[in-house]
Amino acid sequence: MRLDSYLVEIGNLTSRGRAKRAILEGYVKVNDTLVTKPSFDVAYSDKVEVEDGLDKPAGYWKLKDIQDKTGILRDGDRVLDIGSSAGGFLMFASGIASSVHGIEFSREFHTQLTKLAHEIPNITVEFADVFTIPMESPGQFDVMMMDITANPLSSIKALEHMLPALKSGGMLLIVLKLPKDRGRELHLSELSSLGIKVTDIIEPDKQEAYVIARKL
Repeated sequence: MRLDSYLVEIGNLTSRGRAKRAILEGYVKVNDTLVTKPSFDVAYSDKVEVEDGLDKPAGYWKLKDIQDKTGILRDGDRVLDIGSSAGGFLMFASGIASSVHGIEFSREFHTQLTKLAHEIPNITVEFADVFTIPMESPGQFDVMMMDITANPLSSIKALEHMLPALKSGGMLLIVLKLPKDRGRELHLSELSSLGIKVTDIIEPDKQEAYVIARKL
């Protein structure tokens, strides 16, 4: 059997694409030997090892990188994750925070997120529209994270609706799809008008920015 197919069949990785990348990037050993060929033939009797953590969603590694650079999450925080998607932010934050609550609109992620909430005790999830969801308990979260599939104006509009849930002095991470032109400053100015102070901006090698801010 092909090595990439084997990794999916035995449950190490969830897709052939992820398995192929893991093999090509040197994260898989067969019988204690590094193998970088996805079509490598293996048997069930072979000893196959995969480096831990490779099957986590991309958001997990995105937030880990942000945390390493900013320390936005602290032990005991109550965290709200808006736009949970595959659950990467939830997974990473749950290892630091006391509780993490996710809100996701798309039912595409229902199975993944409900499974995650079942497996990790300090994660809860709800499916709702962040533009209209009622704000029942203002100021209940220490950290708010937002990464939704929307243009900057829509993301800021959603943030304006959700911001009351963040306590005064609480920290915000919002991922904005920002062009590197004059419009960028306009969007950042709109953020400031909501009563938050931008403290850091991380710009990876793509058309988005990770904006770190504090609610005043």
